[in-house]
Parts: sequence; structure tokens; C-alpha cells
Amino acid sequence: MKKFRFFLSALALFLCSAVAFAQSTIKVTGVITEKESGLALPGAAVQEKGVLTNGAISGDNGEYTIRVAKDAVLVFVATGFESIEIPVNGRTEINVTLASDAIMLEGAISVGYGSAKKVGNIVGSVTTVKSDVVKNAPTASALDLLQGQVAGMQVLSTGGVAGDNNISMKIHGTGSLGASSEPLFIVDGVQSSSSAVMSMSPNDILNVTVLTDASSTSIYGAQGANGVVYVTTKSGAYNRDATVTLTSQYGISTLANEQFYKNMMSASELKNFWVRSGLMSDADIAVTYTNKGYDANTVWYKYMQRLNNPQYQNDLTIEGGSEKIAYMIAASQFHQDGNTIGNYYDRYTLRSNVQARPKDWLKMGINVNASIEQDMSNGNWGSSTDYEANYISGGLSYLLNPLYPAIDSETGKEYAVKYPTGIYNPWYYMEKTHIVYDTYRVLGSAFAEIDFTKDLIFTSRVGIDAYLSTGKGITYPSYEAANGIGSISRSTRLGAKATITNTLEYSHSFDNQHDFSVLLGHEYVDYTYSAYSAYGTGLKDDNFMSLDGTEKDTRSVSQTLSQYCFLSFFAHADYSYSDKYFADFTVRNDASSRFGKNKRNGTFWATGLMWKASNEDFVKDNLPWVNSLNLKASYGTQGNANIGYYSHLGTVSASAPYHKVTGIALSSPSNEDITWENQTLTTISLESRLFDFLDLNVSVYDRQTRDMLMQVPQPYTSGFTMVYANVGSMYNRGIDLELGVDLVNTRDLSLSLRAVFNYNNEKVTNLFNGYDRWEIANTGVTYVVGSPVMFYYPIYAGVDPEDGAPMWYLPAEKEEEYMDEETGAMKTRMVLDKDVCTMDPNRTTKEFDEDKLTQNTGYRLNEPINGGFGLSARYKNFSLRADFSYVLGKHLINNDKYFYANPNVFAEQNQHKMVTDFWTPYHTDAQFPDWSQGYEMQFDTHVLEDASFLRLKTLVLAYNLPQSVLKHQKFFKGATFTLTGRNLFTLTNYTGMDPEVDMNLTMGIPGNTLQVLGGIELKF
Repeated sequence: MKKFRFFLSALALFLCSAVAFAQSTIKVTGVITEKESGLALPGAAVQEKGVLTNGAISGDNGEYTIRVAKDAVLVFVATGFESIEIPVNGRTEINVTLASDAIMLEGAISVGYGSAKKVGNIVGSVTTVKSDVVKNAPTASALDLLQGQVAGMQVLSTGGVAGDNNISMKIHGTGSLGASSEPLFIVDGVQSSSSAVMSMSPNDILNVTVLTDASSTSIYGAQGANGVVYVTTKSGAYNRDATVTLTSQYGISTLANEQFYKNMMSASELKNFWVRSGLMSDADIAVTYTNKGYDANTVWYKYMQRLNNPQYQNDLTIEGGSEKIAYMIAASQFHQDGNTIGNYYDRYTLRSNVQARPKDWLKMGINVNASIEQDMSNGNWGSSTDYEANYISGGLSYLLNPLYPAIDSETGKEYAVKYPTGIYNPWYYMEKTHIVYDTYRVLGSAFAEIDFTKDLIFTSRVGIDAYLSTGKGITYPSYEAANGIGSISRSTRLGAKATITNTLEYSHSFDNQHDFSVLLGHEYVDYTYSAYSAYGTGLKDDNFMSLDGTEKDTRSVSQTLSQYCFLSFFAHADYSYSDKYFADFTVRNDASSRFGKNKRNGTFWATGLMWKASNEDFVKDNLPWVNSLNLKASYGTQGNANIGYYSHLGTVSASAPYHKVTGIALSSPSNEDITWENQTLTTISLESRLFDFLDLNVSVYDRQTRDMLMQVPQPYTSGFTMVYANVGSMYNRGIDLELGVDLVNTRDLSLSLRAVFNYNNEKVTNLFNGYDRWEIANTGVTYVVGSPVMFYYPIYAGVDPEDGAPMWYLPAEKEEEYMDEETGAMKTRMVLDKDVCTMDPNRTTKEFDEDKLTQNTGYRLNEPINGGFGLSARYKNFSLRADFSYVLGKHLINNDKYFYANPNVFAEQNQHKMVTDFWTPYHTDAQFPDWSQGYEMQFDTHVLEDASFLRLKTLVLAYNLPQSVLKHQKFFKGATFTLTGRNLFTLTNYTGMDPEVDMNLTMGIPGNTLQVLGGIELKF
């Protein structure tokens, strides 16, 4: 390889020295760098297209100089990299980045099951997020960094627990009121899940492609109804020397919103509030606290949580290839400590991606990612995230009373077992009762590709996404609250999704104008999930913690089994004429075991058109500033089957014991008529690059859902409360905007800006049983025909300035005729207008009655606007990338506020400083009522808050060691130093812990974390 590069260099220099230039030529200079690393690329050839005798070679710093005609086209070539062509257009400086000529080219992506295509030739709407966005991700999941990167895709991270995979993703809104709206995840052609992506090292990801319109998603049929997230991992490259890359990061993880804790009262502030509000007198405080020695000023969250926790990740990658084999082998280790004591997450991964071309007509490969994950929390038999929710020494630790001491006055040390509050020391608690989950996962695929001719290719691929998770929960007998009786639980969960795909693709070009391809395919997906758990108590010795030692009468065992399968056949055809006019068509038939045999099959199709207007002569001649202009339109149908595995069947389960005998009872009714939820999706797009520095993409979409899979209420006399049925309809309509601007691009300096925006208008158009409105009990959420999904809650009217009492708005009224029982005459009266269910601004009440006061708040559950923006900058060897994300119109029931701003209900707990804004005769314009009258805050709109936010998601500063330093040694090819930050600041009016929660209400879960990590990447 080195000899070949030397020969190419010598040849180009020789040819270059033999040229005599005319006076019409100009001198062009620039720097050639590697796209993946940003490092200078020496030895690259620069050639004037069509002039074999005019070329140059880049030097050690990637610099080149060449004299060419003003209207020439330069060709850049380097071994192991893609070659590209760039028109000069009179410019004297052209900087170039060359992408690795890997098996999956950086400029090509897979949409569906066929051959990879250049993005510019894809009819469907796709967005590709490159590896530099998710590389060295400061979080366990690379998906978190997709927030604000793709127009129309909402990404929210609900909690800040170590290793928390509670990341929600939606594309173009919520597509169903009853079935899941999560997109389909594909990893290297294999159906997978978001948790599988979390089990991978972010540094193994080449790119993430998001498919949003019917033309690109319908090839996946029912599975792609909510969009597709296609993850492509890195691979080696044929004919490339081995490269060893070592990456290491170390830093801290801490609270993203410590200010929230600081907004809670100190001891002196709390006592002063009690006295001023009339809740307690100085004498009451003395009797209850001071005289008992409880006069501390404890900042409890610093005892109940850990700040500035260590987090580190190390990756080792070896990649390269010969003429016949390309390989990539990688190993990774990740560790993160959670803020709550006892919570941590460890992950170890090993990836091997090997492809071979043993024959000219045969290509084959194996791609395997194996991982081991371990996470630990304390005191709960469920998941670690359950433990963190609504638990006083976990997510709600800020409620602890600061007057109680954490330090024992007799010993001068922290209470080792229990604080005077009655709460156990979390370190003691973690030691005595905890649960550990170990998860072993394999995500792999193998394929064989046979080229019968250069135009006819058969591909067969098998894939598996399987995991085994074991849990061990322990409460030791020595735990004080266990009273000498310990307990233990064991659980095992096994999930496996197997996929078999076979495709036959024929592609042909003729007359240098017509290109077409036809793809036929078959796919089978089989999923099995089984779980077993056992529990027992009665253990007496910390040294003997085994189910064998538990008392027989206390033992319990449970078992769960779930299965489903899909059998699919599909076809796809696309055609292009003269690289200007493109069309494609897709059809797919899916059969799902989730439906009865008479309703099992669904057929879905889509078609798309694209016009590359910029390739028209009249555009080239009259609009030279238009570099690229594509107009697209697509329409298609999709299905959704994301409901329970056995919803169409009447299922039975064990009944409660009667005289110690267990029977069998019907637990759910059957409905053999339920079938596919249907969607239609129309998208019109414009994609352009203008003035050689401005990228502008605009898409409008109309997503219609009908025959929704919803649980329809049943009369209790039937013996059941709900049954699944195909009812109701809704739509999501909106617009996506993408903007990119290359402000500066010179040898030493570059600066580019980007922004994405989505507006989504959601509306429910039909429900069930003739209802115009359906309130979901105890959630504050209501489905309303003609509106988005809305919050229905009592509307808080503030404080009566006359007497300091809380008030609520009454719903609007309407006239109703009725018969007077005494006279028999028809009369009219005013009654609540439940059809409108909106407030009357002129009518209030001071009596709280949830049933009578619940009404339309005017706030929607799902936010209408989300997006992001950012910048990328480079100055010589320094580079900077900043990514912001935002959500507007988001509302959230701040359930925690009911606890931290309600002093009459939670008199013993600490309160937020906001409660000091209460009514007095001298302060009548107050936020809160007269506490001295015993008024209590209720679950009403005062806890329904605007949770819109702007967040600095990622900030990366990097420095590449210059080649002038590296050239003096032969060991390192490159060295890059990085400083990465995540969630560095957030702007929001939300008063709770974290506005990013993707639920209808908060549950005391710790907010997102902030990370700052330093890193180094070495290439050998």
C-alpha cells in the first residue's frame, strides 16, 4: 500500500512538473482532511479532470497547490477513501474532506432492504446523523444525542438514573391513542430495539438514518408505521492498512438542576415562614424541635445524593482490510455512578464486524455485538427507575425537614443507621437492602450476497437480538427494619427476536439515461419473551441468603410467557430518467399473530416521485446559484400492530385460592375481529443547496390514522372493564424545516450553523360508542373529538384578594328545559355545559369538588413544536461543536409541587421558597392563600405548568495534534484531545426538577444529569 502511494505521488509530481500553464489559469490551494477524524491527509492526489498531465499531491499537513483553468473540475483521490469531484468556479482556495471508502460509504445509506444509495438519489424523506454527533457520547445511550438533530423527531430523556434507558422517541407526533408510537429500530439490517442500541458503544456507530415518509418506511409495512430509525455500525475497508484507535474519557456526572434543591428552604427560612404564616409559633417550634435538640440546618440532598460522580469510558478499535477481507474489531467499557446512593451502571461490549469477498460473485459477513450490563439500586424489587420515583430518600429527598440533624452530636459523625427524621442513612440502606440486575445481550447478523450477474443480486440475512437478564434482590436479616427476618428474590428474563430476510434485486441502466431496479423480498420475525421470579422470606443469617433457606409458607413463584411472529412478503421498484426524474413504488403484505386468523393479513403500499430540478438545463443556465434543488412527493399506507401479544384471544389465568384450591378464570375477553390499525401518510418536500453555502429543506406532511387499536370500555356486568377494538381516528399534520449555513470555509477557519424545526398539529377526529369526549380517570388527560389530546383539570382562579381563600373557575353553563314536578309546567334552568366543558371567567367557587370543576384547561398533552440548532467551528487544529434542543408548548402536571408547595398538608416536610408568597391583609395580590386558615392546595391547574425548555444538549471542544508535531515519530498517526459537556444549562419556566419528562405528570424521579468529560483519541 505504501509503495503504491509512493508510486502515485511520484507519478503525479512528474506529470505536474511537465505542464506549461497558460495565463488564463489560476493557482488553487487548500487542505485535505479525513472526514471521520478531521486529521490532515497526506499523499492524496489532486487531478484536473480531463487533463492527465496536471496533478498534485498533498503534503504532510494535507496541503496542496495546483494551477488549473478557472472553470476546471478538480478530482481528489486517496487510497482507502472516496474520490470526489469539485468545480473550481474561479475559487483560489478549496478545502476538502474525504470520507473513508468503507463497506458502507458515508455518502450512501440503506433505505429498505436493497443496495445502499446516495442520499441525493433517494425519493423518500430521510435524514442522516453522522458519527461525529454520537461519538464519545457522555451518556449510556447514543439515542439521547439525537435530540434536536432531526426535524420532526422528538427525543426526550425522562430521568437521570445511571444507565437509564427511559428515552422516548416519536416521529411526527403520536400516531395512535391505543397502540405504541415508538419507531422501528433497525441495526445493520436487523429489527431491534432502543435498549439494544443502548447496549452498544456510541463509538461503534457510523450513522443513524431516520426515515419519515411513506416512500421510505412502507417497505417495512406494519413495523414502520411510526417511522424507522436505521443504525449503521462501523466496518473495516478493503485494501486499507490496519488502523488502531484508542479512545478514553473520564469526568464527572452530577445534577443538571442543583438550583432546584437550593430553592428549598433552609432551617431559618422554614422557621421564619412558619411563624409569619401563622402555622406555628416560636413556642410551638421550641416544643416540637428546638427543645429536643432539633435545631440543625441540614442540606439533606447532599446526604441523600452523590454529587460529582465519576464517569468513564474506554474504547479500542482495530479496523482495516485486504483485497478479500475487511474487518473491524472493537471493545468498550463504560461506567457511570448515579446521583442517588447505591445506583450505578456498568457496560462492557465486544464487537466484531468481518466481511469477505471469497469469490467475485460472493460476498459474506458476520456482525456481532456482545454486551454485559450491570445496574444496581437499593431497596426495591422492581427496576432502578422505580426505586428512584416517589421515594423520600431518593427522588423526593428535598422534602426532608432541615431542622433535623444528620450529624450525631455525641459522636460528631453522621448517624450510621437512622436519622432523627426516621429515615435510614442511605449508605446503610444500600448495604442492607438492594437489587442488582445483570443483562447479557447479543445483537448479531450474518449475510451472504450472491451476484448472479452484475445486475442480479440475491441476499440472505439472519439476525438475532437476544438478552438474558437476571435480578437478585436482598434484604438482610440484620437490616433494622427487617426485625431479624431477611428476604430474597430472584428473577430471570429472556427475550429473543430472530429475523430472517431474503431479497432478490435486479438493477439495470441503459442508454445512459434510464436506471431502474426491482426488489422482491421475504421476511420472518419471531419474538419470544419469558420471565420467572421467585421470592421468599424468613432468613435469619446474613451469611446464608438463599431461596433454599426461606420458609416454605412465604415462598411465591411467578411465570410469564409472551410470543409473536410476523410473516411478510414485499416488492419495491424504482426508476430514474436522465438523473432528473425519479419514481418508486413499494408494496408489502404482513401477517401478524397478534390478530385472529381471519384478520391476520394486511397489505400496505406507497409511491413517491422526485424531480431533480437543478439538473435541468434551464436551471443550470439561468440559476447558477442553485447547486441542488429536489422536489419530492410521496403517499402511502401503513399499519400498526403494537398492542398486547394476545389481545384478540380470550385468555385465562389462575383464580384466587378457595379453600386452598386454585381454579381457572377467564381474565380477558376475545375479539377475533380486531385487525391492523391503518395509517395514510402524504409528504411533499423541497430539498435545496443554494449559493454553495446554504442548505434549506422543507417538508409538509399529513398523517391520518383510522381504525385505531383502543381499549373500549365495557359494562361491568359483562365481567370485564375493557376490550380491544378497531375504533376512532386522528391525524397529525405539520411542517419540518432544516437549515444549514456554511458561513466560513477557509484553510484555517470554518464556521457552519444548522437548525431544525417541527410544528405538529394533532387532532382527534372520532372516538368510540358515539362519544365526543373520553376522560382517562386519574390522569388529567382527555380525548376530545375536534381537538388534540387535552389536559382536563380543575382550573385554579388564584386567591381571593378579599379574604385570602383559594378559588376555582366554574365550567360554563347552558340552559336546560325541565318539567316542574309540582305544576307540570316546562321551565328552564342553568346546568353545566359538559359538551363545551370550558370555564366561565365570570364565575368562581371556593369549594373544591373535582368532579364538578374538571374542565378543558386549553392545554394539550403533546407539545406542538420541537427542534434544535447548533454550530460547528474550526480554527486551525481547534474545533468546537455546540448542539441545542428545544420544546415549545409542552405542559406537565408537576405532581411533586403538590408535596413541596403545600405546607398545611405536609407540615413536617420542607417547602419550596415560593410558598412564602402567601396572602395577608397587607399582601393581597399573592400566589398562595392565607396558610393560617388551613387552606390546602389541590390537584388543579396550579400544578399544570409550562414545561417548554431550551437545553444545551452537547458541547464539544477538540484539539488535533498537528502533523508537524507527529511527523517526528512513526508510532502515532493522530492524536485528538476533547472536552465534552452534556446538559450544561437549561432555560425553562418549569418550577420542578426537570421539564424533559415525557409523561402526563412527574413522579419524583431525579432529573437529568450534567456531564463534563475530558478525553483523548490516539490513532496508531
